[in-house]
Amino acid sequence: MQVQLSHLDTPCLHINAEAMERNLQEMAHVAADAGVALRPHVKTHKSPSLALRQLEYGARGITVAKIGEADVMADAGIKDIRIAYPIVGAEKLARLAKLMDRADVSISIDSVDAARGLSELGQSRKKRIPVLLKINTGLDRVGVTPPEALSIGKGIAALPGVELVGILTHEGHALHEATLDGAKRAAREAGKAMVDLAEELRKAGLNIKEVSVGSTATARAIAYVPGVTEIRPGTYIFNDLNEWTIGVATEETCALTVLVTVVSIPAENRAVIDAGSKTLTSDLLGPPTGKKGYGYVKGHPDVTIARLTEEHGMLEVKDARKRFKIGQHLEIVPNHVCPVVNLADVMYLMRNGQCERQIDVLARGKNR
Repeated sequence: MQVQLSHLDTPCLHINAEAMERNLQEMAHVAADAGVALRPHVKTHKSPSLALRQLEYGARGITVAKIGEADVMADAGIKDIRIAYPIVGAEKLARLAKLMDRADVSISIDSVDAARGLSELGQSRKKRIPVLLKINTGLDRVGVTPPEALSIGKGIAALPGVELVGILTHEGHALHEATLDGAKRAAREAGKAMVDLAEELRKAGLNIKEVSVGSTATARAIAYVPGVTEIRPGTYIFNDLNEWTIGVATEETCALTVLVTVVSIPAENRAVIDAGSKTLTSDLLGPPTGKKGYGYVKGHPDVTIARLTEEHGMLEVKDARKRFKIGQHLEIVPNHVCPVVNLADVMYLMRNGQCERQIDVLARGKNR
């Protein structure tokens, strides 16, 4: 599929193939050097072909958020799938049963109540479903606090049909740090808390084999905490402005950009592009940065994507009519790449200014 970048219809997502491959190689090296397993979260790219590429780089398996994503990956022949989300309700348990016919599935949970449904499913299939207890190390989303972990862990371990194999966390609160040093400190603190908790649970009789952690912002630090067994970064394959701002990525390692077209220059201080919230999403950067806008316009660091409506992006810029032309293409590094990909049908893999192939986003919208 040899199409020049300038001939692609906009708005569209294009991937710098060389940058993406370097990102994949770098994180694979981090995991191998630290002696931990790599289990990437595929919510970032939602593409089986890219998940298979991560496996080629040595990933043990993949991480997903929802059964719908897992189904798409299993359709591509991927066998080792971890669902980092509680499975609750009869409908989801029925879908999980069908998934288990095609893949080896493990699940994170944070309650005995959620474990009971899995227990009944495991008993009906005459097998023990591997589960990991989700720990809240600071993000304050799902997960039990370390002081609660022993009683809940024992309650889960006592159930038939499930096997408590480890503990799992997502230390995403590191993105709230204002500096790279702060993110590294948060990573090490979360890693140590997880390792200490695993040892406490083992001393209490629970067979904790895995200590699984996950975040692109923290992966390069937390992987080296002794006792961590697995990292689950996702964004690293593409990176984005969040990761760039905190210091774990650069403009060169931001492999995915949104190609847009200037469609109007209605004022000297405003240009309009053909990408609004339905393309760039409404995600802003984390509070510590103090930066505004809905992405970074490459080559124009002084331009702010100040406002979005559904299909329009308003650029705040001096001398707009002198600097831009109607029909001009611009590239934008998104604030948060994961939801941007989820809004697209396809991505274009570019090499040397030519489109090498189209990548279908087969798991887009799979939020159930």
